[in-house]
Amino acid sequence: MKITLSSEEMLAQWKLRRGFEPLRSDCVITRNDGVDIDQLLRLEMRDWYLNLLCTAPVEMLVTTNIANDIAVVVRDEGVGIVTLPESCRRIVEFQLEGWSRPAKIITNPHCQEAILQENPYSRGGCERPVVVIHGNRLFIYSLPSSTPKIVRAMAVMEPADGTYEMDERAVSLIEN
Repeated sequence: MKITLSSEEMLAQWKLRRGFEPLRSDCVITRNDGVDIDQLLRLEMRDWYLNLLCTAPVEMLVTTNIANDIAVVVRDEGVGIVTLPESCRRIVEFQLEGWSRPAKIITNPHCQEAILQENPYSRGGCERPVVVIHGNRLFIYSLPSSTPKIVRAMAVMEPADGTYEMDERAVSLIEN
C-alpha cells in the first residue's frame, strides 16, 4: 500500500526506528552543548529518501506518468531528446506512439549498447527501441515519425511539497 508521510511523521518514524523514541522518563540527563538531533535526523532522512528514490525496487515507490509534462525535441537522423523535470529522480518506463513496446532504458551512456545507438544501422529500431539517460536528458533512438508523441513516461518523482511517498514496506528499510 502506498503511503505519504509528512516531514514530521517521517521524523517520528525515523526516531522510533533509530532508537531515539520512546524517551525514558525515569532518569534525568543534563547536557551543556546544543546538538540539534532533529536537524541531524532530518538530514539523514533526506539522504536516505533520495537514495531510496534512485535505487529501490520500483514496486516500493510511487510512479507518475509525466508524458504530458515533457516533449521530444527531434534531432537529426531519427534521434530525439527529452529534458526531464528537475524533480525527476528516475525514468522507469518510456514509450512513443508507433513503437511496438516500451524502450529499453540504459543508464550508463558510455556502455557498449548505448554507443551502438549512435549509429543508425546498429540501433534497436521501433521494434526494440532504446532510451539512453545522460544527466537530466533522455536520448531517444529510432523515432517512429518526425512528430513523435509520448504515450507513456513513468517516472519516480521527488515530491515538491517535502513529503515522503513510498510503499509502506519501504519504511522497514530504515536501518538502526
